[in-house]
Amino acid sequence: MARNRKSRRQQHGSAWHWKQTDCWYFTPPGTKKREALFDEDGERIRGKENKEAAQLALARIKLTDELTPVSSAPSKDWTVAQVCEIYLADLTNTATPEWVRLCQTWLNDFCGYCGALSVSELKKKHLRTWLQKHKTWNNNSQRNVIACIKAAFNFCCKFDDLDINPLSSYQKPAATARVTSFSPEEEKEIYAATNKAHALFLKCCILTGARPFSEMAMVTADHVVETPHGMFYLLKARTAEGGHGHKAAKKTGKDRRIMLCEEMEAITRRLMLEAPKDSGIPLLRTTHGKQWKRCNGVQQFCNVKEKLNLPDDRVTYTCRHTFAKRTLSGYYTGQPTTIEVLAGLMGNTPKVCWDCYAQWADDYNDPLWAALGKSKAKRSAA
Repeated sequence: MARNRKSRRQQHGSAWHWKQTDCWYFTPPGTKKREALFDEDGERIRGKENKEAAQLALARIKLTDELTPVSSAPSKDWTVAQVCEIYLADLTNTATPEWVRLCQTWLNDFCGYCGALSVSELKKKHLRTWLQKHKTWNNNSQRNVIACIKAAFNFCCKFDDLDINPLSSYQKPAATARVTSFSPEEEKEIYAATNKAHALFLKCCILTGARPFSEMAMVTADHVVETPHGMFYLLKARTAEGGHGHKAAKKTGKDRRIMLCEEMEAITRRLMLEAPKDSGIPLLRTTHGKQWKRCNGVQQFCNVKEKLNLPDDRVTYTCRHTFAKRTLSGYYTGQPTTIEVLAGLMGNTPKVCWDCYAQWADDYNDPLWAALGKSKAKRSAA
């Protein structure tokens, strides 16, 4: 027999728990807007088991409304700092630790500049002036920062009683693709300038095209799958603990397959001897036997870049771009591949690969030259 959902719905004016934020709310009669419930210390009431505390908080609100004349009832005067604080409290429960740390850094810096302003006083010029103070931020960094700040105000507008987002129409700068690759000569110099563990980590990233820290560094022997066609790493969309198994899992909901070439298969079999199945040990580790993390990996590469005086646009993620360029040009097999095949190998959509790597795809550029009467031989001779 089907359950009667209407019989379980709370009446307007009752306290109710929302699983998504793990907080208690109530909907005032005659409205459709939810309002959060706070305890005597001004903290949000969280946890489904705290129903009595939520009902007590609601009773205090009702009593205050009865004793306070409508004409003199004060409205909440939001400050920028309060908006950021409420958003970060929710973000801790829903986002990855890395993204939470980045948002904390940006929002704390923003609040240090204009956190004491009320929301009604905040103008787009405040955000623009603050961004101009950070001259090292490129367009991509600014896009992420602006998106984070706008998300904080949108969250309080949607899930709390903030009336308007004063920054909703602030335009983000256009994204700029930082697509660079290592030449074979640069690759050899980097391997010679760093330790063996780091050199092997970079080499595996170049041979597989895997994302360095959110995919390659996580691989253990349990992720290895052997088939008659060859070997690949299988990163599940969901981990046993319920988290996301790889970077794109939250967006796509699909498992990630990292296909291996013959050289990478030989490296994997050798690494599995030291980190066998069910051991939980990553195949690629630092010189101290630890898993590669963004902090130690970036610092190690910065040391190498300084030693070799490499251009600023060379980063660890360049290994992934190098794989894309070499695969499209047929560096390994002598046969160029298409954007669609590359997208499958890299775990991206064809659109992302087209936007980033189309300049390296001769299969798409050759017909354009042919339309002008220029063959590949003529271009080579020129």
